Amino acid sequence: MARLLALLLVLATSSKALAIQSFSDVDPDSKEEVEKQAMSLIEGDITNKLPIKGQRFRIDDNVEEITLLFFREPESKPLILIKPDGSKWYDSRYPADKVTWYTDPNFDIIRIKEPQPGPWQAAGRIDENNKALVISDIRFEAEPLPNPLFQHEELKVEGKLYNGDEMVETARFRQTVILDVLFVSTNNPDFDNFGANPARVAQFEDNGRGHDEQAGDGVFTGFFNLSVEPGEWMATYEMTTPLYQRVFEFGPLEVEPLPVEFEVIQSESVDENHRLQIEVDDNWIDPNSLVINGETAFPNGEVRKFTVSETEGFPHHVEIANLAFGKHLVDLDIFATTVDGREFEARIDDFSFIAKEPPPPEPTAAELAEQQQRELERQREQARQERAIKEKQAMTNLIIIVVVNFVLIGLALFALWWFKFRQKKVSTEAANPETGNAEKSGKK
Repeated sequence: MARLLALLLVLATSSKALAIQSFSDVDPDSKEEVEKQAMSLIEGDITNKLPIKGQRFRIDDNVEEITLLFFREPESKPLILIKPDGSKWYDSRYPADKVTWYTDPNFDIIRIKEPQPGPWQAAGRIDENNKALVISDIRFEAEPLPNPLFQHEELKVEGKLYNGDEMVETARFRQTVILDVLFVSTNNPDFDNFGANPARVAQFEDNGRGHDEQAGDGVFTGFFNLSVEPGEWMATYEMTTPLYQRVFEFGPLEVEPLPVEFEVIQSESVDENHRLQIEVDDNWIDPNSLVINGETAFPNGEVRKFTVSETEGFPHHVEIANLAFGKHLVDLDIFATTVDGREFEARIDDFSFIAKEPPPPEPTAAELAEQQQRELERQREQARQERAIKEKQAMTNLIIIVVVNFVLIGLALFALWWFKFRQKKVSTEAANPETGNAEKSGKK
């Protein structure tokens, strides 16, 4: 049974609650068609319309909440609401605790909680065909998600908008609804995704693009891309309209690791190719059902594709040409059938490996002999240079020693001569004291 995503907008008349909802997305290139497109929203059973005479309407007792939709002339100012007691509300001045007011260039949507009973008026350039639609129960019904799911799995899910028991047929009305899908971790410590951040995995659209088959046919299509960690998640649907936002959770759902594993065995020689090894967990999928479309982007800019199907056994290997060194990017589209018969597809677009230049090949015997000979000659030359340096240093040291010795001998001889000279002079003066005194007197 399909899971229900319900957005309840309630407008109570007498003892029943009713509501009004409209659209806000208006194509600026077709503003002249705004009224025609918008009025198609409220064509139907008269019970879904609130009677408005001119610019007046009446709200009965016991109305808990009402949402009013007023169409205005294009590019006109927001209208003014006049209450039964004569007080006025403006789009910029109203009781925020009871009123929510959304203004568009062509219409106003006003939600009022516990409105005052009695005659109301709307002042402004209001379209003469102005009407109000009663929406009793806006909900979104989507196909149920399989459980478990697989990491990197992609799946198409369809859903429809309903007003009560009737599917919403008006395309412009459906355009007001934005529906995003997030996966939120249950923070169960028994799973690998404990503490993981929420991941936006899909958005439902009815625009004829991507996987949506036809624009405006009432069938919303969401394309889920489960690039999340394996673990336990809650599927969280966020529904947004101009005035309302609702969040609904479904689950928990388990996301299992992808039952197809990939590993690159890099070549150790430039003459050999790399190999992509593929392994299958047959506890989850039928190995014979596996089909893989791959595309490899090489470091030199070249792109090559490959396909794997009807393999005889696993592990299976795919040759990847050894064209250049550097980072290789491999995109993989996987198609398989689970053991219980569910067909699924997955996509991996972040698989990569870096091919490094292999070490040079081992030298031959002749090359080794040549290397040894060169090394021996190098050692001999180095020894010769070391001997020459030592001999030169020894000669330098010898010269220094000889020079130092000559200097020392010269100093010693000079000192000996000076000592004898002084000794002789003293002896002479001692032997001839008168002569010495005369000399001293003469000097005086």
